[in-house]
This record gives sequence, C-alpha cells and structure tokens, in this order.
Amino acid sequence: MTVIQPDAGQPGAGESSSDRGCDVVVVGAGPVGLAAALDLARRGVRVRVLEPEAARASRPPIRGLGPRSLELFDDLGVSAELLAAGTPDLPVRRYAGTRVEESPAAAPTGKRRPLGRTYLGPLTIPGSRVEAILRDRLAEYDVVVEQVGGLGRLRQDEYGVHVPLAGGAAAGGAASANGSGTPGRAAYVILTDPLPDVLPAPEPPTELEGKPGAAPPPEPEPAPLTYVGELTLTGLARDDVLHLWEQGVALAPLPGGDTWWFLAYDVPDHPNVRRTAPQAPTLARAQQVFHERTGLTDVRFRDAASLVAYAAPTAPGTAAAETTSYRQGRILLAGDATGAHPYPLGGLDAGLQDVHNLGWKLAAALVSGEETALETYAGERRPQPAPRRTLFGRAKPRPWHADLTEPDPFAVHYRTSGLSQELGGKRLFLHAGDRVPDIRLWSVRTGSDLRLFDILRGPHWTLIGLGSVAAETVSAVRLRFGNGVRGEVIGGGAGTSAIPGVSLLDRYGEARHTLGSRGGNVLVVRPDGHVGLRAGLRPEIVVAYLEGMVTEAV
Repeated sequence: MTVIQPDAGQPGAGESSSDRGCDVVVVGAGPVGLAAALDLARRGVRVRVLEPEAARASRPPIRGLGPRSLELFDDLGVSAELLAAGTPDLPVRRYAGTRVEESPAAAPTGKRRPLGRTYLGPLTIPGSRVEAILRDRLAEYDVVVEQVGGLGRLRQDEYGVHVPLAGGAAAGGAASANGSGTPGRAAYVILTDPLPDVLPAPEPPTELEGKPGAAPPPEPEPAPLTYVGELTLTGLARDDVLHLWEQGVALAPLPGGDTWWFLAYDVPDHPNVRRTAPQAPTLARAQQVFHERTGLTDVRFRDAASLVAYAAPTAPGTAAAETTSYRQGRILLAGDATGAHPYPLGGLDAGLQDVHNLGWKLAAALVSGEETALETYAGERRPQPAPRRTLFGRAKPRPWHADLTEPDPFAVHYRTSGLSQELGGKRLFLHAGDRVPDIRLWSVRTGSDLRLFDILRGPHWTLIGLGSVAAETVSAVRLRFGNGVRGEVIGGGAGTSAIPGVSLLDRYGEARHTLGSRGGNVLVVRPDGHVGLRAGLRPEIVVAYLEGMVTEAV
C-alpha cells in the first residue's frame, strides 16, 4: 500500500508538511463518516475523525442497511461482522384500517437469487452496532474518533482547509498517526452531517439585494416533519416484523436489545418555526402522533435513546434541486450534509454510496495533485429524477413507505459521467458506468469457485479481460501500474484453463450473461465497483485512461 506523503495535494508556498498534520478531516462519526474514514485509511490517507456534539444530537437512528450498502461494506471487509450482528430482512406487516396484510421477507440465503446479487434484502441492525464495528476496524489503522464540543466556521484557500475547534484550537496537528496535536491544516474536509455555521460564509449580497428598501426574500413555509427515533415501549409483541401503518407510521424491533426503531412521516410542524429549525421532538409528541394514527392506545413509549425531527425540502422519491451542494472548494459534502437525501427513508444507503464514490477520487487527488476524477463527484452523485410511474396513462402516486419496502439501489449508474467511456463491444449487457454484478467464477489458480467481488474487494482498480485474447493487454497494463491494478482474464470452458494468462473460467455461464460476450474486450472497473472503461485490446488506451487515477504503484 502506498502511504500518501504529508505534502500530497500540493501545499502552497511557505506551507510546510508539519502545518498540515493530516490529509483529510472527516466531520461526523455516524456510519457514513466512519465508512469514509475507513476507505481513506486503507488507502494510506492520514485521516482524522471529529464528532461534534451537534452532529451526534441531530443524527437519526437507523433501522438497518440496504443490500447495496452491504456490498459497499463487503468491499471494506466488514460485511461478515455486520451480518453476524443483524437480522436479515424483516417481513412486512401493513395495517390499513381493519385490514392487515403480511409480506414475506426476501428469499433466505441458499435459495435461488437474482443473477449478480449476493445480498437480497436489507439487514436490520442498530446504528450503534454498525458504528462500533467500523470504529474497531478504524482502530487497526490507528484512527480514533475524537469527541469535540463544536466546530467554528471552516476557512480554506487553494492549498488546504483550516478546521477550528470550539475554544480556539484547530484540527490537523501531527502529534500522532490520528492527526491530533498542535493546530494545523488539512488538504480536504469531508462533512457528513448538516452542521450550522460551519461552511464558509456565503458571498455578500448583490447590488440589487443590498439596496435600501429592497424587499427581503419571503420566509419559507413550515415544512412537515419526519420523526425518527430509537425507543423502548410496552404493549406490542416483539415479533421480528416491520410494522407499517398507512397513516405514515412505522415500528421495527432492533436486534441485540429491547429498543424499537420508530418513524412518523408528515408530522405538522409549529407554524411559527422555520423549516431550517424544526420544532424539537419530544417523546410525548411522538406518543400522541402514534396514538392518533394507529388507535393503539395500549402501546406506551417509555424511553428514547434518540429522537430526531427532519424538515425536508423534497418529498420522498423526488430528486433534490440542481442547487444541491456536494462540494465547496476543498470541502466535500456527503450523506445528510448534502441535503439531497435528508429523509431517513433510504438516505443512509445513498450517503454510503456518496463516500464510496468519493474515497478513491480524493486519494487520487492527494497523490497526483490532479482533480480530474474528484471533479466528477458532484455530477455522479446528484440524484436524478425518479422514473415516472403511470397507471392507465395517469400518474401513479408513490407510497410514503416505498423507500422502506421497495428499495432499488442497484439501479444507480454513472453512464453519463465523463469517467464512463465505451470504446468497444456489441450487444452489451454491461455498460460503462454500470455496477459490476457479483457473479460466480472458477479460479484456475486455486481450483475452486469464487465470487467476482472477491477480486474487486480492496482499494485497487481491476482490469478484466474477456477472452484469452485479452491476456497480453491485461499483462501490459499490470506491468505499468503494478499493485494499483489487479488483472484477471476470463476464459470460456475447461479447455481454456491451459492457455497462458487465463486466470478465471466462466464455468456457470454467468459472465457471458452479465459482462458480455468474450472475444477481445477489456473492462476497467473502478475501485467503487462501477465500470469506468470498456475498450478493445490496445493497452495504450487503458493506460491513458488510468493515468493520474491509480494511487498505488510497485
């Protein structure tokens, strides 16, 4: 592994490496922030994780992880621990008046699954358990979460970011591997929670806005709230089931304790409270909403380990506005900090995909000083409008619980990104920008089955040659980039195992039906598991594509 040097990221004139004791400061130690830190730490990036009190207080508890998030944690090497601590895919019990409907969970492990998918449904697991597992893995890289009272306003220039802590100290010293110690700077900051008065001050008003007598902008109307909590209750059997009421209420038992995940959607806010400052939720108000909407007055809420109110500018299932911010100079925003997916209905999964998209690009910028890949972050992660649902030519409304019960995280692709290049291939099943499926293959080296994700797992790029004729191209690219690129060649049947360069066999036909036909194509797979380049057999094209983005070398 290449350890990124302290002066990576091009320090400015007069700025020494000791002035910037860490490469990246991650603000927010929820699952999104910890996943970002772990991805960077395994790439040799010196990272520091800060947990302000305001971030802890405003972060909603989670019900679990979606199947795509489990794939991302598989890449980070912690999926086994998460699966052992959680409960796979709860059945759904819907209440509509006096009618009760049961929906079974997804097919359990061992049953036939969709081609290319290992994780079929969500995993129910408390957020505290997810965070504990990630913190333990971060400790292996000498990274420890630092609890801080608060942050001042970030200040940046073209070379780095100053991160002031409450009380006047600053983040980024070099006294330890974790970056704590004397005041200093970081090359970049990742903000994963929406903290007030932390981002750089906005530009001063325009001449028109500053004129005396100019009408002030209208105050936003109070937005409905979404309550999310982790609490204890009595009066409801603790079955392993997700309870959904059509009036916009959900309850689910969390494994490993006696707490429940609670959600109440579209709770009216106080009319005199701005959208940006919703009324603080209380256990009594949550209890009132539950009783009014379900009629179950025997169910009593006892204690709340966490209770958060969301005021969101967009309805579930709609895309955020084009003004959604993912980057402000050297400050990168992810998860709830972007404002793109503020509802807790699937927002965690989107936030995890944010940082999985960001980590390798940020590491490449630190090593090379070039931001070619990093500049695509906002464009790739900004949500696109959801497909229009119609019924007999009329718009079909999307149920409020759709992101809880009908997630489709595998539909995310980056086909329109500048990093997605298609230079060869016909009758393609897999396009540049698509997620690479997890398929079964046969390893010539070990003489046993393996999953494609076993090859992709880790911080490297992957070059996959389709057909034995691609072996020479794969070898040439590997020679150029060394350990930064893993190369594999997929042959057809058992007869191709003796051909030099063939390392994998498509014994089950899954590669042919998902990656495309063999015969002279190579796939360049990005570290986040999406196809970057599909090309022919000219190694110089692949080398030119990878220059400046591969962060490891021999």
